[in-house]
Amino acid sequence: MDESSVIMKARNFVRSFPHLMFPVSMELYVEAIGAVLHYETDIPHNESGHSLPIKGKWHIIVNKGHLEERQRFTICHELGHIYLDLPNEHAGMSDSQRYTKRPQSEVLCDIFAAEILLPADHFRPLVNDAEIGFDAVIALGKQFKASLTATGSRFSALNANPCTFVLSEHGIVRYATRSPSLREMGAWVQTGYRVPPSSLAAQGAQLVRDGPCEVDPTEWFEDWTRGGTLYEESRYLPEWDRMLSLLWLEEDSLSARGSTASEEAEDSDPYCRELDGTLPWPDRTKER
Repeated sequence: MDESSVIMKARNFVRSFPHLMFPVSMELYVEAIGAVLHYETDIPHNESGHSLPIKGKWHIIVNKGHLEERQRFTICHELGHIYLDLPNEHAGMSDSQRYTKRPQSEVLCDIFAAEILLPADHFRPLVNDAEIGFDAVIALGKQFKASLTATGSRFSALNANPCTFVLSEHGIVRYATRSPSLREMGAWVQTGYRVPPSSLAAQGAQLVRDGPCEVDPTEWFEDWTRGGTLYEESRYLPEWDRMLSLLWLEEDSLSARGSTASEEAEDSDPYCRELDGTLPWPDRTKER
C-alpha cells in the first residue's frame, strides 16, 4: 500500500458520510467500522493510546489526560491501523526517531488520520478562502477541533499559494509540508538541519514577535535561485521546545525557473516526501 492508495481510501471513507458535520464526530467514525472507543486515565503521559482486538472486536484506547485535539488525532490514527489493516511498527522507537526513521505503516496511518480529521473536500475550500497566516490556521483548527500542528500542516498541503509549514524541535527542522505550487517551484526545506539563524524560528523560547516578517528564501530553501519575497510567522510550543513556522512566497516577486529532475524524483518517492498531515505523538501498540 502506498500514499496515493491511502489518500484514496481515506477520501472514500469520508465520502461515505453524505451529511458530515464539523468538527466531525469521532464516535461516528468509530461506530462506522464497528469498533469501541475508550478514554482511560491510567496511560502514561508520553503515550497517546493504542488499539487492540478483543473477542473479535476492535477497541481503541485513548489517553484521557491529553488535550482533546490530540485525542482526536490519536483516534483517527488508530482508525487507520484498523481500516487499512496496517500493523504497528513503532514499538521501541524513541520520540526523535519517529520523525526521521518512521516505518511506512505509521506514516500511512498519519496520512489517513489527517485526511479524515481535516477532509480535503471540506477543508481545501476554507483554506483557499482564508488570508494566509497563522490567524487562519488557528481559526480553522478551532472549527475542526484539530491541533495547531495538524491544522498548519494540512493548511500548507492543500493551499493554492506557494507556502510551507515547518516544525522544528530544539532548533532542528524535523518536518515540513509544502503546497503543490511550492513543490512545482522546487523549494525544499532540508530536515535534520538547524533553522536559519536569522529566522523567527531560531529565537525559540525567546520569541517575542511572531511575525509575519520578511526573511531570505535562500536561508530556508535548499539551492534556491529564484529570488523573491518570503514571509515567516512562527509559534513556540514550550511543552516540547518546538517551533511551528508558516512561510509563504509572493509569487509576483519570483523569477521563472522549473524544478529539476532530482527535485521531481524526490517528490515522487513517498519515503522522501513530507507527510500530508500531522506529526505522530508518543505511542505504543497498534500501540500509540
